[in-house]
Amino acid sequence: MNPSTRRWALSWCVAGLFALLAAGCGQDTPAWDDAPGVIMRSSVDAGIPEAIEAVESAVPPKAMRGSGLAGAMGGVHLQGQQTGSYGVRLPLPQMIDGQTPVCYAVSATPETALTECRLHAPADGNAFITLTLDVKGGQEVRIDWSSVVLIAAKPPAGAGANPEPYRAATACVQSEDPQIEELAERLWPATGRVRDYAAAIQTFIRDMERTQQPVSLDALGILESGQNTICTANANLACALMRARQIPCRSIATLPTTARRLEMHRIVEYADDGAWIPFDPSSVSVDIPLEPWQNVIMAKTTPADEDAAMKPRAGAMAGCPLGHEVEFSRPGLNLFGSDFFWTIGAPLAEFPVTDEAVALTAGEWRRFLASGVLSAGQLKAASARDLDEYLQALEPR
Repeated sequence: MNPSTRRWALSWCVAGLFALLAAGCGQDTPAWDDAPGVIMRSSVDAGIPEAIEAVESAVPPKAMRGSGLAGAMGGVHLQGQQTGSYGVRLPLPQMIDGQTPVCYAVSATPETALTECRLHAPADGNAFITLTLDVKGGQEVRIDWSSVVLIAAKPPAGAGANPEPYRAATACVQSEDPQIEELAERLWPATGRVRDYAAAIQTFIRDMERTQQPVSLDALGILESGQNTICTANANLACALMRARQIPCRSIATLPTTARRLEMHRIVEYADDGAWIPFDPSSVSVDIPLEPWQNVIMAKTTPADEDAAMKPRAGAMAGCPLGHEVEFSRPGLNLFGSDFFWTIGAPLAEFPVTDEAVALTAGEWRRFLASGVLSAGQLKAASARDLDEYLQALEPR
């Protein structure tokens, strides 16, 4: 079984178990974000799923090797335990660093179960979407979404969050624990270079051996179990080891653009010499730093997300940062089946991405988040295969 398959299988087991345990838990759960958002008024996938599936089935497998357009899609399989109306929150591709979403579509099966979609773009956090589902007891509902994202070769100048909040310990990143501090001291390289420390963390996680079934995905929990095939836990541990050396670090929910299906993937980024440097503690890619086109960014963790990670939530195992996968407004709706939550990222077109292309795309995406309506230009741009075709689709008429 390859690492991605092991990660999928284990994630299914632990998430399914915790969904059953947490479905009846109401104590100390994170508050549901009931901000109104913007109603999404159109949902046209522009052939995105078919384009991604064509890349997924290609032989040999194709990974993204440069700037251009990446496809992203995913799904959620749910079952109602009680008849009623439920809120479901899902992450969106973010307009951040070197990437800008071009378009987005979401649908439900059966169609009648989905009564409303709202887009949320808070000024101080990740953009996301909330769905309102009307579900009968025992009814299964499938949610499918797709998107195209423009990825530039490098982030714009000055990109990146203030690193200071990401030095402190949190509920799932226990950087002040003596076990973490001792391990950090042991792994710190003789060179004193943070990049070499990141590589040492990769090697340590790769060589961990499982001694027991993990019961949570926080840094201490996974260090105790030795289970190294859960990327969420690996990211928490990497963040804890970085912060133990007073190096700001945070986890990122991503879709690797390798045309491989995963539940979701977590990488991290650390701040060094005025820049945020991404790397993958799970070694899906060993590059340090990772290139912008190697992942579609779905969410970046805040300290509040990490603190909420250890509170009981339906469908999420303890240690999974809030808002990175799927969240429910209340108990009674559960993840269901072997395809309970899946995602995939894939290259669609590779070409140089200019500042003009980024600016046009960003303007259209902001308008979409404010209006809930995709433009004809966005849908046309999603199928472009070179820069000229892309710019022509988005140029103002």
